[in-house]
Amino acid sequence: MSEWIIELDGLGWTIGGRPILSDLSLRVRGGEYLSVVGPNGAGKSTLLKCLAGVVCDWTGGYRLAGRSFAAWSPRERARRLGYVPQADGRPLPFTAFEFVLQARYPHVRPLGDFSAHDRAQARAALAAADAAELSGRALDTLSGGERQRIFIAAALAQEADILLLDEPATFLDYRHQAETDALLRRLHREQGLTLISVTHDLNRALPASDRVLALRGGRLLFDGPPADFLAGDRLRELYGIAFDRVPAAGRAWPLLIPREEARA
Repeated sequence: MSEWIIELDGLGWTIGGRPILSDLSLRVRGGEYLSVVGPNGAGKSTLLKCLAGVVCDWTGGYRLAGRSFAAWSPRERARRLGYVPQADGRPLPFTAFEFVLQARYPHVRPLGDFSAHDRAQARAALAAADAAELSGRALDTLSGGERQRIFIAAALAQEADILLLDEPATFLDYRHQAETDALLRRLHREQGLTLISVTHDLNRALPASDRVLALRGGRLLFDGPPADFLAGDRLRELYGIAFDRVPAAGRAWPLLIPREEARA
């Protein structure tokens, strides 16, 4: 059995003749917390969709827990991979509990009904996501932060050990950003989950992450520890702009502030 839980070898994906991901190779160990960063259009969300199997017509190699991704059935994949997409505000005609219970489908026999165990697992997932009090609420009545906790609970109800999160704090206010960050750190620490999270917020991502993956133009620009990511002129190379680094009380990491630069 491979020591790597995810292995990509030369992964590529093209749409309409335009390459979105190109020759992407990386390895992920179980229990790691990876933040995927980079400018808009870098291929970050597409990478998550490939990992989750939402997009499958990629080229190159992808092994999950030592097996070719293609050898996993959709139900088997869903027991390992929990995908939390970007919030899009679409109305969903479920209560929070009903939505999370639906995520138990990989563990239900075809044409079978949800068991008492499935319902217990759904309640446990809601509790783990600090959302038990929202169980009976309609999703359409929840705030953005509350909905995000329900989506994370649904991924936990799958009993997946790998969570793929696409900008989990997008559109959230500061309080709900902090609560979502704390939840993910706790799940990582207490349950040993592998987290791969796309984010634009370096100030929140770097202190939480074991590794940073930086994409630019669909290619891997950097893969390594957060401290090494800040070395040299890498931020300018990635984003095309310099950053000021401001010490902050109580933080081991400086605040990164994009620098306004005169244009020629």
